Amino acid sequence: MTTQQISILIPPYGTATLTLPAMLTPDAFARLDLAIDQALAEPSQALGEAAPDPGSIEYDSWLIRQ
Repeated sequence: MTTQQISILIPPYGTATLTLPAMLTPDAFARLDLAIDQALAEPSQALGEAAPDPGSIEYDSWLIRQ
């Protein structure tokens, strides 16, 4: 099994590392990049309400693979 790790700098908090179970296609990487940009913007402005909890974000990411 091939895994891929992506580290994201989140100033001033440090870094976050995503571990993916497989290599991303260019399209999937572009969608992930856009989602991260939107999530790290102003969450209340990007979503129009409170940001979802991390568990629901992870669950939604599983559904994308299906």
